[in-house]
Amino acid sequence: MTAVRRWVLTAVPFGIATAAYVGVFLASYDRLPGRIATHFSGDGRADGFMSRPAALWFGGGLLVGLGLLFTVLTLVSKESPGARLTTAVGAGTAVTLGYPLVFTVLVNTEAHDPAEAHLPIWHVAVLLLAGAATGAVAWWLMSAGPRPAPTPPAPSLALADGEVAAWSRTVVSRALLFPAGAVTLGGLFAVAFGPWQAGLPPLVLGLACAPFACVRVTVDRRGLTVASTVLPRPRLALPLGSIVSAAGVQVDAMGDFGGWGYRIRPKRRGVVLRSGESLSVRTVGGREYVVTVDDSTTAAALLNGLVNRHAGERA
Repeated sequence: MTAVRRWVLTAVPFGIATAAYVGVFLASYDRLPGRIATHFSGDGRADGFMSRPAALWFGGGLLVGLGLLFTVLTLVSKESPGARLTTAVGAGTAVTLGYPLVFTVLVNTEAHDPAEAHLPIWHVAVLLLAGAATGAVAWWLMSAGPRPAPTPPAPSLALADGEVAAWSRTVVSRALLFPAGAVTLGGLFAVAFGPWQAGLPPLVLGLACAPFACVRVTVDRRGLTVASTVLPRPRLALPLGSIVSAAGVQVDAMGDFGGWGYRIRPKRRGVVLRSGESLSVRTVGGREYVVTVDDSTTAAALLNGLVNRHAGERA
């Protein structure tokens, strides 16, 4: 896959959706009521309204903003497996949003009273199918590309029977800590100087995310443990009996996992607090767990040694 192909498959659908919406809106502008129906209930009746200028700017801005977001994400993802999924989701989103926006304009055209506008519920099925089909085509056009060569396991640290060894490092994520702090401060400000109901959700969200911006990674006789330095739960624990091998790898947070935090991919899980050096652990079930941490080669060597000794003791 090339950068040009990723850009085209992501930006073009949003460009077409934006051009269609703005073009239909402007062509019908004089035939639209001053307030147009923009939201419809389950039976197709209008139950939400906007002024014509607000609807034009809202719909156009939403499509342009999401188009820029998905385009940047696909370009930043580079050649990673996540780029293919991001492109497919972006193309599908363009159709899923563009379709109802255009039809909203059409059902309001020539309407003397916006409350008379009607958008049948079957359009929901059409837009979902159209979005899924567009995403599937983008997925196919991206092609899977060559699979990356598997990372060889790190050397095993030889351990004598009864020898005790442990390794531990703390990882702090600025990518999570700063946004969590900003959201928490925003929530406190809203609670103190505005309606407390508006400030409570961001305050709770910020306080909930902050403890997971700093985790401690431990390798010892129990296996691999990843836990917050503040809270005892939740935690990631992989016992020695479930581990096949470990290695040190390089990870691109956005490209490989689509962001930061606890990430889930097919056959892959990640505690991703930044990009860079990481510990990769493969389990008996064929799943890979990745934890971003410094000195990962030492952790991997010790973990391999502990796994080998554990297997010898069970034999």
